[in-house]
Amino acid sequence: MKYQDVIPEQAQSTILCTVNFKKDVATSEIVETFKDFCERLHPTINSMKIRFPYDNFKFSMGIGADAWERLFPQAEKPNELKRFSEIKGMTKTAVSTAGDLFFHIRAEKMDVCYEMMLVIHMLLKDVIDAVDETHGFRFRDGRAIFGFVDGTENPDSEEAKDVVYIDADNDPYKDGTYVLAQKYSFDLDLWDTLTVEQQELVVGRTKENDLELSADKKPSNAHTEISKAHDKAGEEVKIMRANIAFAEASKNIFGSYFLGYSKDFSITLQMLQHMFEGNEKDTHDSILDFFTPITGNLFFVPSYEQIDKIASGEIK
Repeated sequence: MKYQDVIPEQAQSTILCTVNFKKDVATSEIVETFKDFCERLHPTINSMKIRFPYDNFKFSMGIGADAWERLFPQAEKPNELKRFSEIKGMTKTAVSTAGDLFFHIRAEKMDVCYEMMLVIHMLLKDVIDAVDETHGFRFRDGRAIFGFVDGTENPDSEEAKDVVYIDADNDPYKDGTYVLAQKYSFDLDLWDTLTVEQQELVVGRTKENDLELSADKKPSNAHTEISKAHDKAGEEVKIMRANIAFAEASKNIFGSYFLGYSKDFSITLQMLQHMFEGNEKDTHDSILDFFTPITGNLFFVPSYEQIDKIASGEIK
């Protein structure tokens, strides 16, 4: 395998986990433990796919900026890897939270995801502290937690490679990518006070059959409109994104875990700035009236060649 499984596909079950390296453990021990983990990672993933051939097992791991500096103080950092800076809007703030490693695990069955999470725990438990572990699920027919189809605007699988993977020949981290990971809480009670037609104006698409609203009907602050990013020529540019539903219904807890994979984090950043800071017409994306960010981290997702270099100590 050349790339990690970073192009999100709909899966019945997902585990999203963020951890920090322990502050009271010597860096040398952390480095050796992480190198051993990276050496075992590729064979472990191959084993999972052999053992569970019908469960569409996928895995990716990202490394945060603080962790990179601690693990590889002598190595050049990936160009856009830095700690995510909060984006403060008039109504909501895209928060910045700590995270050294991020794991995105998905499969058709939760026990397969659990199996991989257990391996991570066994190999890294002495050097990590958990920040967050979220168990997500495929909601209805591929819908986000607010009931609309997720991923409609994503590029197709072939186009996605050009969008996601770093492809500059002079980039030492070619074939890697960046992922922004944000956990959001969702106010279902407030959302349910809206009619379907009002919800469609917030999102910018019809709810039942996922058709984009016509230009004369779609508000300028609709999610599918204001969150777009454009290049210097004014052409729309895309990332690969996913919104994974999670919930504890008995506790009235509902939410969505947003992942944005891109070879160019500035595109994802532009989308977030439009959502939280608005534009010349609007103060913010209207979907944020119902969603509140809980976490926000940026990670670099290395290729398997780069993971092998970590394991061998070539990246120091």
